[in-house]
Amino acid sequence: MENGALKGLKIIDLSRVIAGPHCTMILGDLGADIIKIEKKGEGDMSRGYAPYYRGESTYFMTHNRNKKSITLDFRHPKALDILYSLIKNADVLVENFKAGTLEKMGLAPAKLLECNPKLVITRISGFGQDGPYADRPCFDAVAQSLSGLMDITGFPDGDPTMVGTYVCDLTSGLYAAIGTLAALLAREHTGKGQVVDISLLDCACGLTHSAIINYYLLGQVTKRNGNQDRASWPATFYPTKDGRLAFIHAGQDPAFAKFCKMLGREDLLSDPEFAHLTGRANHIQECDTLVASWTKEHTLKEILDACEAIGIPCSRVNNIEEMAHDEQLIYRKMIRPVEDSRFGTITASGPVIKMSDTNPDVYCTAPRLGEHNHLIYHQELGFTEEEIKHMEEEGII
Repeated sequence: MENGALKGLKIIDLSRVIAGPHCTMILGDLGADIIKIEKKGEGDMSRGYAPYYRGESTYFMTHNRNKKSITLDFRHPKALDILYSLIKNADVLVENFKAGTLEKMGLAPAKLLECNPKLVITRISGFGQDGPYADRPCFDAVAQSLSGLMDITGFPDGDPTMVGTYVCDLTSGLYAAIGTLAALLAREHTGKGQVVDISLLDCACGLTHSAIINYYLLGQVTKRNGNQDRASWPATFYPTKDGRLAFIHAGQDPAFAKFCKMLGREDLLSDPEFAHLTGRANHIQECDTLVASWTKEHTLKEILDACEAIGIPCSRVNNIEEMAHDEQLIYRKMIRPVEDSRFGTITASGPVIKMSDTNPDVYCTAPRLGEHNHLIYHQELGFTEEEIKHMEEEGII
């Protein structure tokens, strides 16, 4: 953490499950000091999500590295005083409760900014802090459904399909981290903190790409398109001789020309209907038949080698086991060994961001519930050993 880009930044993390923890994990990877405040006795609800490794939820472990954990019972009358003591010297507070919950807890942004005018308050919720849906509960799948993202995912003759991971939660965490950093930069000029308002539905809507402008300007309603690229052809998955799938993107004109020459079909290049992308839009099935007739006669390795030799984007469809051993991901330390105080050396994911001078790192694995109670309450807030013991007996921490 000594060389982290966000070294010296203190963040109070009230979030749980994915979106908020993913945001604070990114900031923690960058060197910020993250103090995760959890419900006494239970902690972040994701600690209870299977599967488990030696009693610890891998779900929780994934999004909570580089953090300190303390417990606090918000129902106790003394809890708010303790929390405000932490907030007084913090740079950022992150929460992902339903809209209005922070206010009900006695932590309205106006009061928080009165306590600490420089505080950045990052709020992540299903539908945002205002609007007709603000009071509704929301999960990732709800955001996928309402945004239209689910309806444009899958095959034309099939049902709408969920994306294979919690894409709205993860995207919300990313946008929350970006918004937090932007607010911190703005604070350098204004001297003031502010509220960052992130909505899962907004983020899901943003993932629909050009669907909105296409609808309002062109009258087009984006439909499910299977695995076919929406903008260029041929570009999809093709069967191989050895029963695998190869993704080949020869949709741009120079790539298609190379592909045709490789197959000995230069004759197609004299036909504008095939030589140019606008023409191939009318012959998608024919283009796919051309590619598939070749891939069916070759093994996956032969296809990959041939496409690489002429610079055409091509890849196999990795399953998770294959991905977990991918040499590029291992080289980039996306899959890496990390040291855990309980388990020794384990293999886990690494930071996505790479930097030349202040490179993010995994400074510590996910904490045990309340692991840093003594460190924070004693060293950070100045409570004596007796006071901490008394708070434990009272059930405050």
